[in-house]
Amino acid sequence: MKRATRSKLVEAAPAAGSSQVRPRGRRMSKPDVVALKRQGILEVASRLFHEKGYETATLDMVADELNVTKPYLYTYYKNKAEILASVCAVGVSESLDALDRAAAAPGNSVDQLRAALREVAAIIIDRMEYIVVYQREMKNLTNIDAQQILRLRHEFDLRIARLVEQCRADGLVTLHDAAAMSVWMGGLLSWIPNCYWRGSRRKRDDVIEQVSHACMRLIGLD
Repeated sequence: MKRATRSKLVEAAPAAGSSQVRPRGRRMSKPDVVALKRQGILEVASRLFHEKGYETATLDMVADELNVTKPYLYTYYKNKAEILASVCAVGVSESLDALDRAAAAPGNSVDQLRAALREVAAIIIDRMEYIVVYQREMKNLTNIDAQQILRLRHEFDLRIARLVEQCRADGLVTLHDAAAMSVWMGGLLSWIPNCYWRGSRRKRDDVIEQVSHACMRLIGLD
């Protein structure tokens, strides 16, 4: 499946946990500078959308937080709606990248599926503000942006289903409708923001292990 819309929406979003620190002694290329500027805008906007709500948060607030003018924002984003679309697409885009890494990782199909589920759970936790903004503000997306993100989510579900089906084809899973469980796996993962947040008593790594274990149990594995 083509991912042109994926790159259009989230070209500025770095992988969760990445620092994008400028290498010493090297000049950053123009595309790198643009990506860094867009990333900074997304980080501030996602926090403000999360704290105040999309409709209340304004581009003036984003500009003030960044100590820049509003025209600066328009240099990198067409409007507030485009910023929202980019924020909302971060979680699913990075999750698709995680599936790419899992597919290339050593081990059998079960090992790859488990690695993918753990990494996606970590992304959801580390990108919590982005995920919550999408879940809460999807009604404010334009129809075109909403459909593009839904296509990416559908691609994610299909690729999880293919990973599960590979486990069955390899004889490691015996559940005949195992691939159909991929939808419920996605549901479990998307529920993470409802049971974990920064400062909660649950530990990040425990949540990652528990939700990935619950997903594996859906197809009869521990």
